[in-house]
Amino acid sequence: REVYAERAQALCDALRKELGDAVQFVPPQGGLFVWLRLTGEGGKQADANLLAKAAIEKGVVFVPGTAFFGDGTGDDNLRLSFSLESPDRIEEGVRRLARVIAAQLDA
Repeated sequence: REVYAERAQALCDALRKELGDAVQFVPPQGGLFVWLRLTGEGGKQADANLLAKAAIEKGVVFVPGTAFFGDGTGDDNLRLSFSLESPDRIEEGVRRLARVIAAQLDA
C-alpha cells in the first residue's frame, strides 16, 4: 500500500504541476487509477480519443473515457494508471502528456 500511495501522490502532484487548470481529478482513495477530466482551459476542449494516439507516439499510454461510458460520451475523460511505474517515470509521463495536450489545444 505504501508503494501505491507514493505512486498515486507522484501522479497527482505531477498533474497539478504540469497541467494545472487544464484538468480536474479527485485524488484516489483506493484503486490503481486516476480519472482525469480535460477542462477545456482557455475555451478549447481537448479530445481524449485524439490525445491517445498522439500520446502513444510520445511513449505515454492511457485509456480514453469513451471506453467506459456506455452512451458514447466521455471524450473529455481519461483513465491513468499509476501501478506499474516509479514516481520518476510517472512524472516524466505526465510531462509528455502535458506536451501532447498543449499541442492539441494549440492546433
